[in-house]
Amino acid sequence: MAAVLLGPPAFGHHSGALFYDQEGRITITGVVAKFNFRNPHAIVELLVTTDGGDEQRWTAETAAPSALRRRGWSQQSLAPGETVTLDGFRARDGSLLMRITNVTRADGTVVGVPRGVDN
Repeated sequence: MAAVLLGPPAFGHHSGALFYDQEGRITITGVVAKFNFRNPHAIVELLVTTDGGDEQRWTAETAAPSALRRRGWSQQSLAPGETVTLDGFRARDGSLLMRITNVTRADGTVVGVPRGVDN
């Protein structure tokens, strides 16, 4: 009975390695379009200008708000219009999706306390 009651939630969470290339570290810089500090993962939408002058809209996810709060983040950590640099892992499928490991503001300050990939 315990396995039936406790089993489904355990399968509800997924490994980041399933979606993100752990060998494919990337760094992108752009302007925050949107910051959603909600479960299950906080999301940053970033407008990135390519070398060719085109604009790309990246979606970057990080840890759950509860984990981010322990690392000094809040709903006000990122503001639309702010320029930031994101470090992390690119999506395995090559889409404009990444898993954030570090966020740095234009002035060089790091948002929160970096800890790497966090579930």
